[in-house]
Amino acid sequence: MKKNRFNLLSPAARLLVFFVLVLFFDMWTKHWVVHHLPLIEPFAGYPFGGIGLLKSPLITLSIVHTTNTGAAWSLFSNFPSLLLFVRLVITLGLIAYLLFFEPPKQLKVPLTFVAAGALGNIIDFYLYGHVVDMIYCIFYRYSYPIFNIADSVIFCSVAYLLISTVWRKKALQSNVT
Repeated sequence: MKKNRFNLLSPAARLLVFFVLVLFFDMWTKHWVVHHLPLIEPFAGYPFGGIGLLKSPLITLSIVHTTNTGAAWSLFSNFPSLLLFVRLVITLGLIAYLLFFEPPKQLKVPLTFVAAGALGNIIDFYLYGHVVDMIYCIFYRYSYPIFNIADSVIFCSVAYLLISTVWRKKALQSNVT
């Protein structure tokens, strides 16, 4: 019998590969930004001291170098030690859940991505004393908070989890009636 080469890795090994790839890509981009771009120059105009990716009347996108000692939108930036502790507890709890319990199949990949992204931001605190952010997007004159790969992976995974939960609930409700 011929083995399918995509089935060579066990499901757990695939999750580990996803975890390592997300963490590596996040850490590599942050390292590159720290060593190749100056801190953002907010009044310098596009691309704000960084690298311009897209400039149109609707959206501008650039790679910049900025720091954040807080969570999203710099929340809790006055409490970096407490925030680091909370991040560690949640991330270790999530990793323990993935390793020692059997989460539903549809949760494994998004939770793995959340854990990898969270660990990337925790590692930043140990390496740099802050999180390194780099993706700057202005959409129709609204300047979004600058984010990084880890933030993107966490956001997309949580959005997927929320949307899929709503869809599953609606499907269950329609099957009941």
